[in-house]
Amino acid sequence: MSTEHIFVLVLAAVVLYMNFKATALVLRDGLCERSQRLFQLLLVWLLPVLGAILVFAVHRPAEKPSGTYREPPDLGEDLGFSHHGGRGRSHDGGSDD
Repeated sequence: MSTEHIFVLVLAAVVLYMNFKATALVLRDGLCERSQRLFQLLLVWLLPVLGAILVFAVHRPAEKPSGTYREPPDLGEDLGFSHHGGRGRSHDGGSDD
């Protein structure tokens, strides 16, 4: 058996494995309606690699919340405010003349 044949067999095995895993995810999903399941299964088996990737993306587990609030972005000098609480341009200590 040549190297090309082995490569094709391994590639076919990987695609089949992905499709069977995606099929199992679709069939185990209790929230989808029958028509949605059918569409997803058709997608997996008619577009093997792309369909399986889409099903894996749709059925990925939800991220666990961190339990903390997100930090607000530091606007810095973007709006013309100084970090010292003043408005407008920050003064360098010189006179206003």
